[in-house]
Parts: sequence; C-alpha cells; structure tokens
Amino acid sequence: MSGDFTIEYVELPNGRAPARDFVDSLDDKAAARIDAFIDRLRIYGNRMQGKFVKKLTDDMFELRIKQFDRIFRVLFFYQPGMLIVITSGFQKKTEQTPQGEISRAQQLRKLWMKYRNRYTGSQKEREAILKELGL
Repeated sequence: MSGDFTIEYVELPNGRAPARDFVDSLDDKAAARIDAFIDRLRIYGNRMQGKFVKKLTDDMFELRIKQFDRIFRVLFFYQPGMLIVITSGFQKKTEQTPQGEISRAQQLRKLWMKYRNRYTGSQKEREAILKELGL
C-alpha cells in the first residue's frame, strides 16, 4: 500500500538496535503483540488513535501497548517522507513515562539524525561515538 509509513530502527555503531533488542528479550506473546502494534503504526502513522500514541516532547512519541497486566512503551519519532524511526522500548512500571527513558530516546534520535544508521570509520571511532552520547 503506497500510503503506509516506513519503519526504521535506530542502530548503534556496534550494529545493535536498542528497540529490537528490547522486543526480542520478551516472551513470544509479548513480542508478537508489540510487533503487531508497530505494524499498525506503519499503516496508520500519525492517524493512529490517541489512546495508542502519546506525544512526549516536541519530537518524541510513545506507542502504548498493553498485554494483560503488563504495559509496554515503544518510543519513536517521525521524519519527512512517511518515515517512523523507533528508538527504544521498555516495560512501564510507573504512572509517568520515566524521564530517563525519554532522555535515552532523545539521545538515540540525535544519533540517528547525525548518522542515519550509516557509520564509517574504525571500531575505535564507532566506540567514541557511543561514549560521546553516553550510550
């Protein structure tokens, strides 16, 4: 469908993707539910209902997923050209989204905006990028 958004995950210079690592660390049912919601986000994007998507800052949003008594959040941002970039995810245990999670997502956004998942240079230079951002 031509109206769909493209989903991309922030990748670190070491090749890891924090959001995918989070989803893959969960049990199969929880991971499948999160992936289904990410697919919904791909289809509906910024038209997705407010009970599923919440704006956290000027440029960061959270996808809200509930599975029985567990609540998960996947943080992301929009980019021109129908692109959604997923930064990170976590299991929610408090009323408010923890500021640390928002800060981490913003650091990952900053990384993506600068490199767009295309890292060059030596392993040492890539490690310096992670250290500079505190990741």
